[in-house]
Amino acid sequence: MIKMLTAFTRNVHDADAAVADVLKQLDLDNRRLANSVGILIFHPDFLASGVVEAVSKALPFNTIGGTTAASTSPDVAGNLVFTLSVLTSDTVVFRSGMSRAINEDATGPVAELYSRVAPPEMGRPSLLFTIAPIVDTATGDDLVTAIDAASGGVPLFGTLAFTHEFPELSSVATCANGVSGARSLTLIALFGEVNPRFYVTTIPQDRAIHGVALITQSEKNQIRRINGFVPINYLEKVGLVERNQFTAGVANYPFTLTLKDGSKVVRAVYKVTDEGYILSFSNVPQGVRVSFSQIDADFVVESTKNTIAQVVAESSAENVLIFSCTGRRWALAEDEDAEMMEIGRDIGYLLSYHFAYAGGEICPVKNSKGEMVNNFHSFTLIACAF
Repeated sequence: MIKMLTAFTRNVHDADAAVADVLKQLDLDNRRLANSVGILIFHPDFLASGVVEAVSKALPFNTIGGTTAASTSPDVAGNLVFTLSVLTSDTVVFRSGMSRAINEDATGPVAELYSRVAPPEMGRPSLLFTIAPIVDTATGDDLVTAIDAASGGVPLFGTLAFTHEFPELSSVATCANGVSGARSLTLIALFGEVNPRFYVTTIPQDRAIHGVALITQSEKNQIRRINGFVPINYLEKVGLVERNQFTAGVANYPFTLTLKDGSKVVRAVYKVTDEGYILSFSNVPQGVRVSFSQIDADFVVESTKNTIAQVVAESSAENVLIFSCTGRRWALAEDEDAEMMEIGRDIGYLLSYHFAYAGGEICPVKNSKGEMVNNFHSFTLIACAF
């Protein structure tokens, strides 16, 4: 059994007060069990001010963490907030760490990190949790592939760190035990009986707002041609966006890829190059079909409500970790906290929960053979109940 203790602070510039806030809420002397690990989610200002380091040093166990656009747990929700979840158990063992910087290839740094957090003598973990960086040389798919290669396919749940400053991403960071890294991947390995349940809410096909096209040229995560057109010209041609609004507007339009095995994945745009190419956080294979979609505030809130209702109804778990694509938050427009408020209403105090916005979501799904496989997602809401 795992208990999840949550705490928060809004004290951005007073590290001592922030530590006092967190320790008082956690009440570790009376609530902590034999083994523990902390998950920190925070606005970048808490890292710059030293609060992340101070709280990490004040806790008697290891922590990992990362930046976000906004987060919520019981009793708090918002942008300028530091939230913390402590996983604690008498029967489950937690090992955690952070990789060296990921530069040209994720494989080496991730393999070395995995060997530290899951050495052979510990056996096979039941679950892995990651807060991963945004790295221009390694997509979300590359990071998941590297962890799978190291672990042999242990179930993996987590997020890409993000920020409220888009498209500027220089303040995105991860951390372990208060030490930050802009290009480092963090990992928690859980050993023992965990029995997680996973939930993924994506965009239905009926949300497509134009016909299906073909990606006729791509390179890794860069779409260079759609139906033979430069992406900016194709999207103008179908009336999706006007040229002078392209860079700002296209990020609101997720796209669905129909892969060659027939499976469908949703991807998000995070940047448009000067040449009019589309960049995604995910790999985009050449020769696959693509359709662009649009979501609105009603869809985001309703889909969240339905997913949380499923979590509460189906799961005998006591805790749930939830991540939602920051693109879903943009779709909420002026009511940007509506999804977080919905989660608070639907879960209440039935489960201990921690929610944050993501730059990409990592969650297992069933493949065509009914096997659970680790996937990188965009424009989804994911949940892990345990």
